[in-house]
Amino acid sequence: MIHNHLSYEDADNNSVDSNYDIEIPTITTTGSVDALVTSATTTSLDSIKYDAATIKAEFKTYQTILPHPDKLLQEQHSFTYLRNKIEESEIDMPRFLKYKFEGGIKPHIALCCLLLGEYEAELKKQKEHEKNNKRKKPKYDNHPWGIYPFLVKILSFGYLHNQLNNPADYIRDQFFRVAHVIPTHVVPSDVLRKKIKNKGLPVPNYFLDPDDPRQFPPHIALLVMLQDGEMESRKLDSFLNRLVFSSFALISLLLRIVLEVIGGAGAIWGGAEVVKLRNADNAELWRWLSIGVGVLCFARFVTLNVPYKEDEGDILGPAGPWSLRLSLRLRAVCDHPFHYFVRALPPSTPKKKVD
Repeated sequence: MIHNHLSYEDADNNSVDSNYDIEIPTITTTGSVDALVTSATTTSLDSIKYDAATIKAEFKTYQTILPHPDKLLQEQHSFTYLRNKIEESEIDMPRFLKYKFEGGIKPHIALCCLLLGEYEAELKKQKEHEKNNKRKKPKYDNHPWGIYPFLVKILSFGYLHNQLNNPADYIRDQFFRVAHVIPTHVVPSDVLRKKIKNKGLPVPNYFLDPDDPRQFPPHIALLVMLQDGEMESRKLDSFLNRLVFSSFALISLLLRIVLEVIGGAGAIWGGAEVVKLRNADNAELWRWLSIGVGVLCFARFVTLNVPYKEDEGDILGPAGPWSLRLSLRLRAVCDHPFHYFVRALPPSTPKKKVD
């Protein structure tokens, strides 16, 4: 329980241990996102309830003047730029873009309200599926190519999973991994990051961790989530875009195999002939040496290219390949073609509530 007379700064500064971590309610202890909504309401200058429904209703008023989600991620428009753009259009300012004296609320709090609402809905679905003894299927498992995720798991013996290339899925996946420790009280961003780190969890790269250079602002993440499923985000999952980039990634992967594996073996075979080391009498020996080098080259190829759980979160961009401009996106896919298709990190699963 948080006492009103004790601030988060005082709780740390006045403690014997400077790393003292005050206990703050979370969705797994309070059992609902309503606590955060109430906290966001009572700490503002007005009494308007600020929940996911309110955030989405606000979004409809300024939706048409926003850049598309890929442009938002690539250009990372500033807080001030978006305020000015909305003011010029004479539209009511959304609360997460208002200053504190205007009754505003920090973007990371609005983002938590929105995503905790989704998380709570997933928990309810999970409970219903358990009752019906059915397998829960996350939203991002509904791959447009149908059986693809199943084939990935079968061919990799369960080690690999289909990649998340939609920015909204990427943001949602990061949040769901830490949602059970997100405070359901309004807290500063540094306190939010501290709560996540103290549980040994990775801080989502839209909470502006100063120790992590791979960041994008929370107001950008919020807008991308609000645009998910809307007209402006449809191109991110279009069949044509997937086909083009998948073909490019596949060609890049095959070329890398030819150059790094077959090329390595061929270099030994051809090089031995050039320097007069290979002849008709020892051709079989050099053939086996070439095969041996080819095997070593293949092992190196696998080590360097197969995804690992420890891979950096922005290996294809801060929120996947769509967060990069076209030229950089092509380079990222060319550098990491295997990562465009699969990843080692399994999909996040909502944690059960504490009764």
